[in-house]
Amino acid sequence: METKNEFTPKKAILPGSVLKLELEDRGIKQKDFAREIGLPASNLNEYIHGKRSFTADFSLKLEQALKIPANIWMNLQQNYDITFARKQRLDIEEQAAFNDLEEYDKIISIKDLTKRLGITSISWKDILDKLNLILGLKPAAELQVCANAQFFKKSPNVINDQRMILTWTLLAKAEIKKVEVSGVFDISQKKQIINELKSVLHENVNTINRVRDILLKNGIKFCIVEKLDKTPIDGYSFYDDDIPCIVVTKRRDKIDNFAFAVMHELGHLFLHFGENRSFEFVTVEEDKRVDKYESEADKFASDSLIPEIIWRKSPEVRLNPYQIQKKYSEWADNFQLNKWIVLGRIGHELNFWKFREDGTRGIL
Repeated sequence: METKNEFTPKKAILPGSVLKLELEDRGIKQKDFAREIGLPASNLNEYIHGKRSFTADFSLKLEQALKIPANIWMNLQQNYDITFARKQRLDIEEQAAFNDLEEYDKIISIKDLTKRLGITSISWKDILDKLNLILGLKPAAELQVCANAQFFKKSPNVINDQRMILTWTLLAKAEIKKVEVSGVFDISQKKQIINELKSVLHENVNTINRVRDILLKNGIKFCIVEKLDKTPIDGYSFYDDDIPCIVVTKRRDKIDNFAFAVMHELGHLFLHFGENRSFEFVTVEEDKRVDKYESEADKFASDSLIPEIIWRKSPEVRLNPYQIQKKYSEWADNFQLNKWIVLGRIGHELNFWKFREDGTRGIL
């Protein structure tokens, strides 16, 4: 079994420092002691300051003069040499780890990763090792290629930071690794999954737990990972070891946003993966979709939450906040739909969000 070194002193102790203290304790001046053991004072000074290593001959001189066994002085020298060599090796490893982290930090936020993952070590090597263990980091250059290949679009009116988005996706993948499904994903069960989710989302009672249970029993991993700064992310869909995954941020903490985000990512799973499991869809806030995959996932979400055949029966109301909210809330009640999911859809279609909240819009 390999022996692990649990502690490496920060500073190697010079045997000359021990000799210096010994002479001071005995009240012996260095020049007098040099004369006593037959050495030039300059040579003794070099031993004391580590410019010369303690030899067997010098240790025997010390043994004779100070009555301290020569093997003690030789052991001090050996310990110093080993500690110094080990520290040099660690310094090289620390510098290499620092250089690697510096390259990674150009692509992902090391500060945010260590904070979210609870990594508090002051050793660069330890930080890098823990990040590798938790995240399975690819080389920086390869990670950059992955970032460029991710499916997300930037909105000109929203501050998107690709570096922070990639950081968040790594956190999402680390979190999803902890999740276990209880069933197997079967695309033929699409209608049943949609209906179960739709019912739970419109009812909005113990919503997150019930959504999670539905997805897990149908072989879809699900979790919530809080967003980072400059990452207006709503959801993320991908495959982890051949298991479909959905991660949402609960960015606005409103039932209409949450419902749409879950269904949007579910749309990616049903519509856009097929045999190619290497795609990753990161959904960020946009004023208008410019990507066909995202537009298709939007339509899937809208139609899943409120089927088009029902939506066509929605009331026609003049563009007045009070009238829109009143009429669409009444219409939602008649069709046993969540009024905020309904208002969220009409608000999105009209780009109109001035609705008066009554405390029921949150995720319950």
